[in-house]
Amino acid sequence: MNESEAKLFIDRFSKFYLNDPKVLINEKDFKYEGLPKNLNRTHPELEDYITTEKIEKGIFDAQSFAWKAGKAGWENGHFVYIKTLPDKWVNGNGGQIKVNKEDKGFSGEDFENYLSKNRIDTSGYDFDKAEDRKKLYLEIKKNYNLHNYGTVYIINHMFFLSKGAVPIYDRFAHIALKALFMDKSPLEVYVPSAPLKSDQRKGEDENGYYPAVSLFEEYIWLLKEVFPSEIHKNGDTMFISRNLDQALWVYGHATRRWR
Repeated sequence: MNESEAKLFIDRFSKFYLNDPKVLINEKDFKYEGLPKNLNRTHPELEDYITTEKIEKGIFDAQSFAWKAGKAGWENGHFVYIKTLPDKWVNGNGGQIKVNKEDKGFSGEDFENYLSKNRIDTSGYDFDKAEDRKKLYLEIKKNYNLHNYGTVYIINHMFFLSKGAVPIYDRFAHIALKALFMDKSPLEVYVPSAPLKSDQRKGEDENGYYPAVSLFEEYIWLLKEVFPSEIHKNGDTMFISRNLDQALWVYGHATRRWR
């Protein structure tokens, strides 16, 4: 896409991401775009908070995790956890985060304390280099070898620590990019939910780097191919803007081609 096409795409779909009372969207709008009307939309003030107080400051904490897991809310001007957090720390699929499979799992402030004690210094990384992205991925995987803390959450960890220089990964955004690249509707392309252990090819990286992050590198390649004008736009630290990421996530849910 050229810059004007990219702007049109972003404006058209990003508005569905935020549950903003100032932006009127009705059931007909969802139907026109082939989007589910029960799309899990985000409060605009929550999105602003996460962007300015976490992403732009390079802070990864329990709130950052909850946001990715779909367990973050906004009430009376403040961040709130959606149950069962923080009584029971679970990922987006309901799997409880544990130090190991047999452990009772984190509860209360345990997970926040665990994160605080296991900070990772990213000052020596060049996130434009695939080898440095791999290095950070493996460092997080080693230091946070947690049960139910898989590839998507490791990449989310990288996203916050890098101040967005490493793009966040989401299957629906990947579907959207693949559809745009192939000139198909999102319904016509396939991206796996997450790399499985059974997908591991014999003789590959003993650290489990493949196929998990090879899928992520494909995602980065597609971003560069489909939206070349939007990469580090205007010198921004973020690989892509939050607006583009929002638009891709929304479009990945669509059942029809956008144009």
